Amino acid sequence: MKKKDSLFRLIKSLTKTEKRFFKIYSSRHVIGEQNNYVELFDAIDSQKNYNEEALLKKFADKKFANRLPVAKSYLYDLVLRSMNVYHNQNTIEAQLRELMGSMEFLYQKGIYDHAFKLVQKAKKIAQDAEKPALLLMAYEWEKQLLEALVFTTHTDADLHRLFENNQRLLQQLTEINQYWLLHTQLLYHNAQQGITANATDLDKITQLLTHPLLGHGNEPQSYQAALLRYKTLATCFFIMRQLQPCYEYSRKLVLLLESRPELLPQEAITYINAINNLLNTTAALQKQDERGFYLSKLQAMLSDDKWQTSEALQLKLFEAYYYHQMTLYIGQGNYTEGLVCLSKLEEGLTRFADRIDGIGVIMLCFYAFHICFGAGQFVQAHAWLMRVLEYQHTNLRRDIVTFAKILTLLTTYEMRNAPVFAKTAKSVYRFLLGKEKQYELENIIVRFLKTIAQLPPNADTMPVFYQLRQTLAALTDDAYEKRVFAYFDFMAWVNAKLSPVPVSSLQQV
Repeated sequence: MKKKDSLFRLIKSLTKTEKRFFKIYSSRHVIGEQNNYVELFDAIDSQKNYNEEALLKKFADKKFANRLPVAKSYLYDLVLRSMNVYHNQNTIEAQLRELMGSMEFLYQKGIYDHAFKLVQKAKKIAQDAEKPALLLMAYEWEKQLLEALVFTTHTDADLHRLFENNQRLLQQLTEINQYWLLHTQLLYHNAQQGITANATDLDKITQLLTHPLLGHGNEPQSYQAALLRYKTLATCFFIMRQLQPCYEYSRKLVLLLESRPELLPQEAITYINAINNLLNTTAALQKQDERGFYLSKLQAMLSDDKWQTSEALQLKLFEAYYYHQMTLYIGQGNYTEGLVCLSKLEEGLTRFADRIDGIGVIMLCFYAFHICFGAGQFVQAHAWLMRVLEYQHTNLRRDIVTFAKILTLLTTYEMRNAPVFAKTAKSVYRFLLGKEKQYELENIIVRFLKTIAQLPPNADTMPVFYQLRQTLAALTDDAYEKRVFAYFDFMAWVNAKLSPVPVSSLQQV
């Protein structure tokens, strides 16, 4: 999907206080054209959607309008510089950058003893904050300053301890990097395939669990490595649909994060994702009390000032909360109440339209479809599926996109629109013929389509649905094939068609 203008996105991501600071900063650091840049900033900020023609018309009498791309580029950099100053003390990284800048200044001036004190301060901050890469930089400064001081401040034993500490840190960083690769490969696989990996893919994931880093009794050397270990194992078991071990490692990850509350601000995204994954497994394992506890926590975080420091955090909270709120409504069969939350969902999708990733859109729209379909709002259900299918030519969640395509058959059938159903049936038929099939359900749907397409408009469809139910029943006993029912309960739909209340055939319109 098309992304919005980069300067527009940046300005719209700022909080009110950040915007106020930018204007103060620009008044102090821009000479001559300060008012022009503030006016351009305000004009872009006032737009709901970026409109460059409107800007050119508004500033037709300004010189910078003749070089608007240059002016926008300068304004973009000016906003970033102001935000670097504004947030200079808000992160550990910013504090350490400032300390290391001071160290370099003192080093260049030859004031080595003062610089050495700053190194010790930087080491403690990096160590307490579990920032091994920044700690390594501090060690490198310490070595450089020891040489400048001609080793007058350390004994030979001190030098050996520094060497050993450095070695341990390098080993930790290597371990973290190895865990990172394992976890990233899994995320890459899941982003493309979802949980419908074929048997060969599942064998690869099973083999991955034999990696020495993931074996029992292999305790990571650092906090960051432990986070990656738990995330990797939880993801492995999730893809394999082994929900109990997935739950155990998801819970360990949340508890590890909560055990270091002082680090939560720097691990905020990881924490939200961890709660999100834990909610997935508590729902599947029917741990309703724990599910309710963490869903309430997400809801509280959405309105807590501490978690409104950035749009990125608000986006993550929005995605996680509404996804799990919808799955809760679906699990309870409370579709009517679920419809109420869809207006808030739509507001959020509009608010974060230029920042939410494709996978987030796919998942939220797919579960909005479930809410509408369950509530009998088939036109709206179909519309949500069509939003999922905007991603059918990408590599994102091909599993969800595939089932969204199949499910358009159900929505158009329920809409009682014969021409639209016929057109959809042909589209789904072509789609399934043109792709490699991973599940028998896809073959079943192809046969169903061929049969139902040959029926006259007012034919009795009951025999076709009886045959479909009999065929689907065989899938529920297959450990691999029954995974498809995680996407949609096809059997429940067929049973509804075969209920004592007669279902009329499609009507020509």
